[in-house]
Amino acid sequence: MKKIYIIALLGLLPFSAKAGEWEFEVSGQAKGLYGYTDVAERFEKKDQNNHGVGIGEINTSAVYTSEDEEYNLGFYLDLMGGIDRELQNYNQGRWGEEAYAIADSPYGRILLGQTFNVAAQFHDGAPSVGALSNNSDVVDFISNPNWQRDSKETRFATLNSTYINTDGVAPKISYVSPEVYGTAMGFTYVPDAYNRRGLVNKHASYSRKDGYIGALYTTQELGSLNMDASFAAARYHDDDTEFSASLKFGYGNWSLGGGWRKTYIDGQDKQASQDSRLPYLFDNYREGEAWDIGLGYEIGPFEAALSYFESKASRKENKDKIWILSNQYQLNKYIDVYLAAAHVDFEGDSSALADNNQGWAFVSGLGINF
Repeated sequence: MKKIYIIALLGLLPFSAKAGEWEFEVSGQAKGLYGYTDVAERFEKKDQNNHGVGIGEINTSAVYTSEDEEYNLGFYLDLMGGIDRELQNYNQGRWGEEAYAIADSPYGRILLGQTFNVAAQFHDGAPSVGALSNNSDVVDFISNPNWQRDSKETRFATLNSTYINTDGVAPKISYVSPEVYGTAMGFTYVPDAYNRRGLVNKHASYSRKDGYIGALYTTQELGSLNMDASFAAARYHDDDTEFSASLKFGYGNWSLGGGWRKTYIDGQDKQASQDSRLPYLFDNYREGEAWDIGLGYEIGPFEAALSYFESKASRKENKDKIWILSNQYQLNKYIDVYLAAAHVDFEGDSSALADNNQGWAFVSGLGINF
């Protein structure tokens, strides 16, 4: 199988006597965040009032471009890690890597390796920015009983995004067609769906099964409006079937967008036995729904986004509601300043203290780009 992947990539390169050019690049970012948490009185003992988080990422690339610039082949290695994060969802837990190759030609793009699937790559819904740029960032400061991943257990009782992220960055092969009138389609095959950046518990009976994802996106100019839209479907064998969609409009400095995702078990549930290592409702995400909506604004070095996310399970009472107002100011090309506030309401399958959480988080910090 590996030989087939390599041949597919090399097949997109031009066989010409004239040499092209190689470009090498190293970049990265480090974030230091401080959060003050004010939760409802009954949850005071569950979260620290003061909490710091460190996040770092280094991106390296080597890209070959043919002399006519119609073909290129790039090799990428991204390294990332986190300190005191609630979800240990990098490939190796507290740290991780993404190694992949991308080949572009007039016939489309092929991606091979540790990448997100085409549905996640095409998705462009609610605007996000700064310290709390996605829903999982919020739980670094206010824990969500519905989302758990550490060295001891993995449990996602609800969906944590509106894009399809069940397989995370598990090794895969993807193809994206050339754009025609601003529209393109893509397909992804995942031989093994388990990955720590996804939702699957490694002890589940279906954790090593494959999956297929297909997606469509379009970007159009409608007078003074810019529109981006996507639709995707996925089938993970013995796990679930998923659909997602996103829609975003841009007007001047403003943007308005949202996303939707639906999961369900198609046919008989293959997870018949309960392994002792599997926590209660560890895969309740397999039948659920999520949606979000947001408003973004950008002027010069300042960016802001206000968004709302809601996720709920179909079989149980688990539900998540997250409001985020996040701001970012770029002091210069090296330093970003963050300020954000979030309100959450996490509900479990019971009224027990351990299954619920509610409150506010106020987060500030700095980002260093290099």
